[in-house]
Amino acid sequence: MDIFAHGLWSYAVFNKKKYVWLATLFGLLPDFLSFGIVFAMNLFNGNFHSGPPAVDSLPEWLFAAYNMTHSLVMFGVIFILVYLFTKKWFWPLTAWGIHILIDIPTHSFRYFPTPFLWPLSDYKFNGISWSNPWFMLLNYGSLMVVFILIAYNRSKGKKATTKFKR
Repeated sequence: MDIFAHGLWSYAVFNKKKYVWLATLFGLLPDFLSFGIVFAMNLFNGNFHSGPPAVDSLPEWLFAAYNMTHSLVMFGVIFILVYLFTKKWFWPLTAWGIHILIDIPTHSFRYFPTPFLWPLSDYKFNGISWSNPWFMLLNYGSLMVVFILIAYNRSKGKKATTKFKR
């Protein structure tokens, strides 16, 4: 899925939590730590172009970064290490796991399938490409409905608290 949709879905899932913005950041982080760095480098160097970059033009480290940031195994290890260190479940971090779960069915073999079992296995699922126009329409249409519901529920909640104050 594209990075903007990951951010919006992360916000939607965690919108009632006090740490919504931190969770949203963790939902974006896997893509920022791989393609986001390449995007920034290309922008700085004046090599920016629209569309996905050709696989053979990408630096080697990007593939390692993508494998690490898109692995449920790595997510699980980090999630447990954070718990062992802090003795608390750090729930905003689960947005990273949600990012990976969303990517598994929305990436195809054509371009960066999700290595969700890395480093234990090279198995990848051949999903639907998130860049298909019909999928983009469905995804952003669903996001629009979800955000309308969030706004409606918030306005309903504000009206209820206003009635009690009178």
